[in-house]
Amino acid sequence: MTSIGSYQVKIQDRSAGEQVALILAAKEDDMPRDWSFSWSSLWKNTDFECQNIVKLVYTDRMWGLVRYGLYPYPGSPKYLEIEQLEAYPTSQDESADRPIAPIGKWLIWYCIEIALTYCIVPENKPLVVLVSLESAVSYYRDVIMMEYLGPAPGPPGEDLYAFRFSPTAARSFCERQENQYGVPTLVNQ
Repeated sequence: MTSIGSYQVKIQDRSAGEQVALILAAKEDDMPRDWSFSWSSLWKNTDFECQNIVKLVYTDRMWGLVRYGLYPYPGSPKYLEIEQLEAYPTSQDESADRPIAPIGKWLIWYCIEIALTYCIVPENKPLVVLVSLESAVSYYRDVIMMEYLGPAPGPPGEDLYAFRFSPTAARSFCERQENQYGVPTLVNQ
């Protein structure tokens, strides 16, 4: 799978202030067994030729995971799909406040950087796409500020909603994130 490496990113720890977390490739033994989503099943069904799973780690603890894919495959990628994103601990208790932030925004930043590096797409076409559950619509629409496209096809009984970033909107998201938290630092590995 194509990669842009590992990055140090600044986060806010409620009790310790500004700190540094890492975004790096996940391994099979990183897959949590007690999160909302079945990451170990997802790992087994991931085609690492066109998909990858990365994690955000702080204080030797994994706080978030994202699986993304570059499509079409094989061939020259034209877009990136964020296929699954989850941050801990709200997967355990929806009322819990996370002691660190941001988690999802940095994982989305990473996915966008992959897309900007490997995908060639006109400004009027989608660069990054995702489909979310109804419970996450306001997060992607209002917090991440992705373009909301409306209902998306899904399995029976599951309401799904589609979002996208154009190349311009994707770059704007990254600029906002970097202006607020600082520019990530590439980590030599």
